[in-house]
Amino acid sequence: MSGVTRTLPDQDLPPAVADVRKRIFDAAASCDYDMLEEIALEQGEGFTFGYGAGTDASEYWRQAEESGDEPKPMRALATILTLPFTRNESGSYAWPTAYDESPREEDWQALVDAGLYDAGTLEQMKTQGTGYLGYRTAITADGDWQFFVAGD
Repeated sequence: MSGVTRTLPDQDLPPAVADVRKRIFDAAASCDYDMLEEIALEQGEGFTFGYGAGTDASEYWRQAEESGDEPKPMRALATILTLPFTRNESGSYAWPTAYDESPREEDWQALVDAGLYDAGTLEQMKTQGTGYLGYRTAITADGDWQFFVAGD
């Protein structure tokens, strides 16, 4: 988690969203996989953490952290939560804004500036027409953490 800000900027969010965002950020910043899984399952079933990745989010994240892949999921999660949010197709609050249906150039650049992805990786997403497929997350207006995924 070196190089990641430990300060979560204020955002204009409903109280339930702000609370869950803060709890997720704190757990990600301290690599507390079990707490993240607890938050994910608080409001029932339906949390997505990986496509075809099994049933244990905390174990999935532990393994992903130990892999050689970059960016590491805990760093990515903490970092994207410091960036501006958008609203996704279901109306949930979603991070980062590059996940928006029509992201602007500054939305993509924010990921480069944050050190999560290089410009070439993001350019490939843009030119392939897939949209942003990097790490992204969303919380419903009533504070249900819906997903934290990368890929399609």
